[in-house]
Amino acid sequence: MIRCLLVDDEPLAHEVLISYCEKVDNLSIVGQCYDAVSAFNFLRNNEVDLMFLDIQMGDMTGIEMLSAVNNPPLVIFVTAYSEYALESYEFDAVDYLVKPVRFPRFLKAIDKIKNRMENSVRHSDNPNEKSDHSKLAEFISVENEGAKQKIYLKDILYITSYGNYAEIRTPNKNYLERRTLSELSEVLSDSGFLRVHKSYLVHMSKVVALDGNRLIVGDDQIPIGATYKKLVQESMRGL
Repeated sequence: MIRCLLVDDEPLAHEVLISYCEKVDNLSIVGQCYDAVSAFNFLRNNEVDLMFLDIQMGDMTGIEMLSAVNNPPLVIFVTAYSEYALESYEFDAVDYLVKPVRFPRFLKAIDKIKNRMENSVRHSDNPNEKSDHSKLAEFISVENEGAKQKIYLKDILYITSYGNYAEIRTPNKNYLERRTLSELSEVLSDSGFLRVHKSYLVHMSKVVALDGNRLIVGDDQIPIGATYKKLVQESMRGL
């Protein structure tokens, strides 16, 4: 059962999401909050798997609240404002729904949630799989000119986002990969790669220097997103 928290200052938005959740198996609404502060307190005292989160809510936005939460649940943003979409993905949101939310679009978001949770369970419940995954994670395979090509992780400098694709940068050649940056971040999280910006995943062993809000990787300067700065600084201490 997926435990859901609804966070929105509009009662009508709650009514719509409740009606949609009731139509889908394995979704259970464990709480309803009408402002960001109440949601913050609820998350501190209750187990939540998935949060449907509005952005514009009175004294504190949903994004501001989320940045203050340690170990937040999976998030689907639900808002009337499409201009926040890019900022929301700095928080690795699973999806971004623009009101009025149609039921087919809601179902698509739930499928993304279930896939994310199933991948997480497989990795956490099977310690032997982690060992096997580590062996496989010496390289990743991408399609190059109609054929599969092996790219060793030790050769990758960083990976940058191109919508639903990602570009893998190496010293000699760049490769286009048909996976999102978020998907690659999950795959490579135990292999020395760190998400430093909504659009960049960096192989930290390739970092030459930390220069203010930028990382120097080879001859390139990689921006550090505000959300990731503290994590980057902590990671750099170990290099």
